[in-house]
Amino acid sequence: MTFRNRFLFLIVGIVFILGMVREWRNHYRTADEYDAPRQLSGKTQTIEIRHRETGCDCPDWELTSQHADTPARFGKEFLYIEPGHAGMDVPAAYWALADSGYVLQLTGQFYKGEAIPYDYTQKTDQKPQKARVFYYTASAVVKPE
Repeated sequence: MTFRNRFLFLIVGIVFILGMVREWRNHYRTADEYDAPRQLSGKTQTIEIRHRETGCDCPDWELTSQHADTPARFGKEFLYIEPGHAGMDVPAAYWALADSGYVLQLTGQFYKGEAIPYDYTQKTDQKPQKARVFYYTASAVVKPE
């Protein structure tokens, strides 16, 4: 091998390694299809949640009621929500009444395991934290008992 060939081989090797490091870093900054929820639990339930504003890429909906499948040892559980279809968003009435103590009542199913929802929008350049995801098909704004 001549000096020129060794030099070119070294340059190509360094560029390859830098590219691999860049791809590795980017993979751990964004959510991809491997982080998305896969399978619904098959158990329909109604939950009550309230929104908590967080400055991080983490779940920002808090369960206000304790359910049989919610571990009590963790205290408050935070989760993501995912609408059943594109037109179904959190009702505007919830955002108007949230400061008055109203909560959002959702009917749907939890996905199995922890994940990041399909429609999640990142707030920072860090990869979002995985948590339980609730797939809802009906929503209502209610005053807790």
